Parts: sequence; structure tokens; C-alpha cells
Amino acid sequence: MKKLILRKLYRLVLLAVPIIYYYWYKKYYVLAVVCAFAFSLTLDIIRLTNPAANDAVRRFFGPFARFMRLIAKKEELRDLSGTTYTLMGCTIIVITMPKMIGITAILFNIFGDLFATIIGKRFGRRKILGEKTLEGSLACFLSLIAVVAWSNWKLGLPWGVGIVGAVIGTIVELVPLKIKSLQINDNLTIPILSGVVMWLLS
Repeated sequence: MKKLILRKLYRLVLLAVPIIYYYWYKKYYVLAVVCAFAFSLTLDIIRLTNPAANDAVRRFFGPFARFMRLIAKKEELRDLSGTTYTLMGCTIIVITMPKMIGITAILFNIFGDLFATIIGKRFGRRKILGEKTLEGSLACFLSLIAVVAWSNWKLGLPWGVGIVGAVIGTIVELVPLKIKSLQINDNLTIPILSGVVMWLLS
């Protein structure tokens, strides 16, 4: 449980993305997010394909590398990290979507999964799909509504558009998206699918 909470709280570091998205000009925030994604992807490729180079990278980053390995999921040891998938989604969003929609979608991904997991693990009693619980999904939805309230206040996002996006985000967090036997990482599906729906409605 402690490892899980640390992993989810680490996601708050990714608030840097919507912050620079909000304050910087487009050419700067796009460049910053693309560079962050490229850096994370490069580290993952090294980690997965070259053990000797990976050992050198781990020694260079020291305590941070040990922390990242501590909080990593088992499947992330053989796949791209959650950070890389998140930054991949952020890259797609900042390049393609309007700022009002993009910031909201990224915040959905950060807070929805955070509250769904922590509340679901701590207080979840009613299983509704696999290990997912009603309490976790409700926490996810309420956190997304809080994001919508902020986006309406600061970005002018229409309430109706935001609520539909929050419903989509909650459903996607609850129901894993698969293409044949391949499960798509929810760090991609939550922000992109909810963002596309809000974009189409706005």
C-alpha cells in the first residue's frame, strides 16, 4: 500500500505539464513537453535493451533511479514506464488540442487515477469490475468534477462539456481499453479519449 501511494503521489510531479501549458507560449510548452517525453522514452529504451548502459544511467541518477525502481509496477520492468506513457499522451494533446481542452484532459489523467486508486484501495468495498470498486470510481468522478469546476473558472470550459468529459474519463479509468489482446495504457486513454470528446463538443 505504501508503494502504491508513493507511486500515485509521484504523479503530482506531472502537474508541471499543465502549469507550463497554462503560462507559456505554445512553441515553448510544446518544445518542453516533447523534450521531456523524448528524454523519458530514451531512458526506457536504454533500460529495456542495454543492461550495461542502464547500470551506468542508474549510477548517474543515484537515489532518484532507486526511487523510480521502488515505485515501478512489475509490468513496467518489461515495458515503458507510466511516466513515458503519460508524457506521450501529453505530447499528443499539446500538439493537437486547444489549451482549454488539453489542460483539462491532462488534469483528468493526473487526479482521476490518483483518487480512484487511493480511495479504492483504502475504502473500496463494492467490487464492480475486477479489482475496481464503486468507491474508487466515485472518487475518480468527483475529482474530475473538481477539475471541471477549476477549468470552468480559469479557462472558461463549459460545464456541460466538462461533465461529459468527466463521465468519459471515469468510464475509461474503470474499463481497460484493449485492442485484441493488447491493453492500452490508461495514461494514454484517459486524457486522449476524454479530451477528444470534449473537443468535439466545444
